[in-house]
Amino acid sequence: IQAQVTIETTGSMLAGTDIAGALTALEAMPIDVLGLNCATGPDLMDTHIRHLGEHATRWVSCLPNAGLPRNEGGKAAYDLTPEELARWHEKFVREYGVNIIGGCCGTTPDHIRAVAQRLHGATPGQKRRDGYPAQLSSLYTSVPVKQDVGILIVGERTNATGSKAFRELLFKDDWDGMVALAQEQVAEGAHVLDVSVAWTGRDEKRDMREVMKRFATAVSIPIMVDTTQTDVLEEALKHLGGRAIINSVNLEDGEPKFDEVCALARTYGAALVALTIDEDKEAGMAKSVDRKVAIAKRMYERITRHHGLPGSGILFDLLTFPITQGDEDTRKLGLWTLEGIERVKAELPDVGFVLGLSNVSFGIKPHARQVLNSVYLDEAIKRGLTSAILNAAKIKPINQIPPAEVAMSLDLIYDRRVIAANGEVTHDPLFVFVDHFTKTGARTETVDSGIALPVEERLKKRIIDGKKIGIDADLDEARKTHPPLNIINDILLDGMKTVGELFGSGKMQLPFVLQSAETMKAAVKHLEPFMERIEGTQKGTMVLATVKGDVHDIGKNLVDIILSNNGYKVVNLGIKQPIDAILAAVDLHKPDAIGMSGLLVKSTVVMKENLEHLASRGLKHQVILGGAALNRAYVENDLRGIYNHDKVGGRGPGVGGREEPAPRVWYA
Repeated sequence: IQAQVTIETTGSMLAGTDIAGALTALEAMPIDVLGLNCATGPDLMDTHIRHLGEHATRWVSCLPNAGLPRNEGGKAAYDLTPEELARWHEKFVREYGVNIIGGCCGTTPDHIRAVAQRLHGATPGQKRRDGYPAQLSSLYTSVPVKQDVGILIVGERTNATGSKAFRELLFKDDWDGMVALAQEQVAEGAHVLDVSVAWTGRDEKRDMREVMKRFATAVSIPIMVDTTQTDVLEEALKHLGGRAIINSVNLEDGEPKFDEVCALARTYGAALVALTIDEDKEAGMAKSVDRKVAIAKRMYERITRHHGLPGSGILFDLLTFPITQGDEDTRKLGLWTLEGIERVKAELPDVGFVLGLSNVSFGIKPHARQVLNSVYLDEAIKRGLTSAILNAAKIKPINQIPPAEVAMSLDLIYDRRVIAANGEVTHDPLFVFVDHFTKTGARTETVDSGIALPVEERLKKRIIDGKKIGIDADLDEARKTHPPLNIINDILLDGMKTVGELFGSGKMQLPFVLQSAETMKAAVKHLEPFMERIEGTQKGTMVLATVKGDVHDIGKNLVDIILSNNGYKVVNLGIKQPIDAILAAVDLHKPDAIGMSGLLVKSTVVMKENLEHLASRGLKHQVILGGAALNRAYVENDLRGIYNHDKVGGRGPGVGGREEPAPRVWYA
């Protein structure tokens, strides 16, 4: 089976699907070849074919048009010559490893003949990957299960059982309200949405159909279908584009039900959440480390060998039990889950892990639960957790929890009771934990938090904590002694640097990074009217973009503001910009420089690819690169040489008397 998609001049399919999203959806299906055809010529396919060549596990095909059509006397005319098509295909085969080549609209027997003569007997220059990293996708784009930084966050507020707001919308058949609630979670930083509509007395299949019909196009991130009914599950999968994930499969009812769900996963290309539960009537829900590992390995074998599904598409849930009940049997359950993750990860390295966190703290006061959940999440990530189903409002970054409360939580999680020789418990972490939060009560955030600190420290703290309330007054106070630009560069950005360090070390999760980002944006917006704006002759023009696949734009937007206020024209393209969009802007605006930014590690790879494209086009613009994952050495030692493809006004003799090309790539 050969499956091909058409990528428009916009850089996506007609419905908005990018090449990564298309690849994720198709790779999950039993096809032999995937590729591109029609819509554009080979020049506009180049970026997308490169992506397939580097990431696909199947053969790759490419059937371009003979360029973009133009109207000539009422008929479509194409300008790409046979020799030009042959040259492009040679690049695709030798550099990107394309396996099947041909032509679509506008190509003639002469085009195919030229291609055949040039490439007869050629061997693809790049081998296909053995295994594609675990990905999920929506109709629009792909999301890696194992994130570059942090964990995959599954939003839990579209679950009728756990969310009162969602449940009330469901009872009113308020489908638009449910869509709005889903979109809120996307804005808050969720990577995936867990969706459950099961409620006694309602038609679950009908409700699932109505919700999924809307979520499929209105929600930009992948969906986790949460149901125990296979007919409801299939109804959901029928309506979802991309690659969804099923929550969940287990062995409680034996292999027949297990196999039924796995068969649906295979048919619709879905990934699986697998709970470590088996048929044992007494101890079905695995509690001990050994049982967790044994059941996980049994399910892995059945999923991969019997059903032929990839191990990378499995997220094991090793079950979270309350450790706050005081029963002897429950004391070590939290620890055993952590140890289970570590063991399964060592024995089955291709799988991922997910937990529903809130159960670990069941039965205690809400403010105590928030602390325990947050510390437990941090410990689970250290052991190998790759995903968590959570509500960001119910966890806190570790850096915002008092060290004493972190220590008390760790004592409880690791069951660090002190037992005397006579068997008497002289130190009980559960008693200490509950007693502490009973005495302290719930803490409330106040606008005066940190009021005793100098204004510079208050502003930095507000950025780190993501607290917008009261920041305008602090900014106005700071303006009495600091120019607005200095406040941004020396104080606010210092706070964002700390946020980046906390995120990189796993001590702050993405929703809190986004809160800090929103606080930063609000601060800059407040300061912007007070910045001195240099009027008069325009100094130059820059095209600025966050690169493909990256949604982070704080630094980029700051550069925009600073340059715009200092006499430069900035063309800000926004986030997730493919190289084709950047090139189009360069052609249109004729800038002096191109700026590319990105926070993710993978964005540094995209920047490298973009520089290769700029070099292949013979462009000579100055390029400025910035972002949290970059460093000066990587830019100057690894990336600069890619784009310095000729000598331009040298800096004097280089090695052996050769003229050194002047740098065109800079680190910001």
